Amino acid sequence: MSDLDASHDEALARFRELLRIPTVSHADESLIDWQPFSDFHAAVERLYPRLHATLAREVVDGHSLLYRWPGASASDPLVVMAHLDVVPVVEEEWGHAPFAAEIVGEGEDAAIHARGAIDDKGSLVAILEAVEQLAGEGFVPAHDVYLSFGHNEETAGGGAQAIVALLRERGVEPGLVIDEGGAVVDGVLPGVSVPTAMVGVAERGVMTLHLTAREAG
Repeated sequence: MSDLDASHDEALARFRELLRIPTVSHADESLIDWQPFSDFHAAVERLYPRLHATLAREVVDGHSLLYRWPGASASDPLVVMAHLDVVPVVEEEWGHAPFAAEIVGEGEDAAIHARGAIDDKGSLVAILEAVEQLAGEGFVPAHDVYLSFGHNEETAGGGAQAIVALLRERGVEPGLVIDEGGAVVDGVLPGVSVPTAMVGVAERGVMTLHLTAREAG
C-alpha cells in the first residue's frame, strides 16, 4: 500500500468515526442529548492533534467550536464554516443504519451511508483534514483563518450567531466567509449536459406563509 493510499484510508476512518456520533439537534432543545456533542468535541481533539497544537480553540454558546489559525496578518481573515449537528432520523426510512457509516460498493462506486455524510460533516471533515495536514507541514497562512463550526445550524442557528457576535466584539472583520454550498449535480439545469457545481452566492432568509385551502366535501 502506498503512503497516499494509507493516508486516504486513515482519513476515511476518521470521517466514519465522526459520522457514528449522533449529534442530533432538535428545534425543542429539551429533546437534545448533549453527550454526543461532548463526545464529538473530544473525538475531534484526539483525531486532529496537529491542528489543536497550532490553532487556538474555543467552545462558544455551549457546544459550537471556534478555532483561530494565526496568519502572517490579522487583517481580512478567512472564515470557513461548517456545522456538526444533523437532523433527526426516521429509522424505517433508512436502508442502512443511519449512524453506522457503512461503506457500500467498491472503488469509485463506493459510498458511505450515514446521517450527516453530506450535510454537513463531509465539509467539516474536509476542513479538518486540510488544516491538520498543513499545520503538520508548518504552513503559515497569509491571513488569519477562523474555523467556525456551529452546533445547531439545522434548527435555530444560535451557535453561529454567537460566534458572529464574539468576532464582532473583538473587531474581527472577515475578508471572506465560506460556508457549505450546493452539490455537483446532473440534469438540473436546462441545456446543460455535464456535471455542474452549484455555487451559492446569497444567504437564504425566512418567510412565513398562512395558507388556506378550500374544497367541497
